[in-house]
Amino acid sequence: MTLVTIIGDFHSSILPIYYQFKDNIRTHIIIYDDFKSDIEEANNILIGIKKFNKKYNLNINTYSHIIDEDSYKALEKTVKFINKHTENYKDLYINTTDGLSNINTIIGTKFLPLGSNLISYDRYDNEVNIIVNETMTTYNVDKVIPIKDHFLLRNIKVESIDNKKIAKKYESQLLTLFENRYSEFKAFAKYVQNEYYPTLKNPKYKNVNKIMKTFKLKDIKSNQSFITGTLFEYYIYLKLKHLNFDDIQIGVTVRKYIDNINFIPNEFDILIMKDNHLHMIECKFTKNIKLDSIVYKYMGLKSLLDDDGKICIVTGHKNIKNVNKSINPMEYQPYKRALANKILLKGNPLEDINAFVKEVKDYFDL
Repeated sequence: MTLVTIIGDFHSSILPIYYQFKDNIRTHIIIYDDFKSDIEEANNILIGIKKFNKKYNLNINTYSHIIDEDSYKALEKTVKFINKHTENYKDLYINTTDGLSNINTIIGTKFLPLGSNLISYDRYDNEVNIIVNETMTTYNVDKVIPIKDHFLLRNIKVESIDNKKIAKKYESQLLTLFENRYSEFKAFAKYVQNEYYPTLKNPKYKNVNKIMKTFKLKDIKSNQSFITGTLFEYYIYLKLKHLNFDDIQIGVTVRKYIDNINFIPNEFDILIMKDNHLHMIECKFTKNIKLDSIVYKYMGLKSLLDDDGKICIVTGHKNIKNVNKSINPMEYQPYKRALANKILLKGNPLEDINAFVKEVKDYFDL
C-alpha cells in the first residue's frame, strides 16, 4: 500500500489514518506547502512518524514533497512525484482530509480514473470514507492511537507519566480524604501550601495525619506538591476511571522542542483519549486562581493536544449554573469565553461529585 498524506491546517486529523493502516503501508508520501509555519509543522510530523516507525519496527519508505499550493505547475510536479513512487495504482490511497481543495481536486482527477483510492477522515465521527471509481465505502476507524504515541507522532517528547497504580493502591484513603474528611483535608492542604517545610505532625489535623501516614515515601515525589495537587488529581482519576475512554493517563509532562536544544515544557493533570481525540482535565485544588488567566492559558495549549480536543478545568471556586442565561452580558465572562473555545470551566466538583462525573461523561462523549 502507498499512502499519500496531504498536510493542511488540522495536522492531527492525518494521524488516525496513518495509525489505522500502519501495518499495510509500504510507501508513505507526505505533501505540504512551502509556507514557513506549514514547513515547521510538517517537519515535526515527519520526524514524529520516523520515530514511531522505528519504535514499532515498521518497514515504511517515507518521502516528503514540498509544493507551492497556488502553482499549477507545482501541482503537476506533485502528480509526477506520486507516479514515481507508485507501482500499483489500485494500492494507492490518497488522504485528502487535510488538503486544500485545489490540491485534492488536481490529484483526485489524475488518479481516480486509474483505480486509486481517495480517503476522507471524518474526525467528528471517527469514520473513514474511501472513494474508488464510482463507489464510496464508509466504516468506523477501529484503531485508536494511545496517548504516548499521539505525542510521539507529533514529535513531542513525553518526559514522564505518573503511575496510575499508586492511585488505585491508595483508593480507600483518597476517597476518605475527599469524601469523608474534606473540610479537615482542605484546611490541612492550605496549611501545607503556606509552610515552606510542612510537617505532618500538626495536632490540628490528627485524622488527616493518620491517613497521610499510610502513604509510603517511595510513592510520594514531594510532600507539598503531592498533598496540594497530586492527591486531587488521583481522586478525580479514580472517579472517572470507569468511563468509556480508549486511554487515560495522569501527571503527563511533555517537551515540545523548538530546535535541537531549546524546548517548551508542559504538564497535564489528566489526559483522556476517545475516538482519536485527545481531551484534558486540569485540576486546580484552590480558589487562588484567576479564571481569565487560566482560560487564556489553555486556549493557547489546545493546539498542542488536538485540534478537536476538549478541555475541562476544575477549580476550587463555586460552580456557576446557567452561565449563558445571565441577563448581564458582561457577567461570567471567563465561563462564556471558555465554552466558546471548547473549554468547560468548573468549580469545586466535591459540591456534587456524581453530577460532575456525569457532566464530564457527556462533555467528552464517554
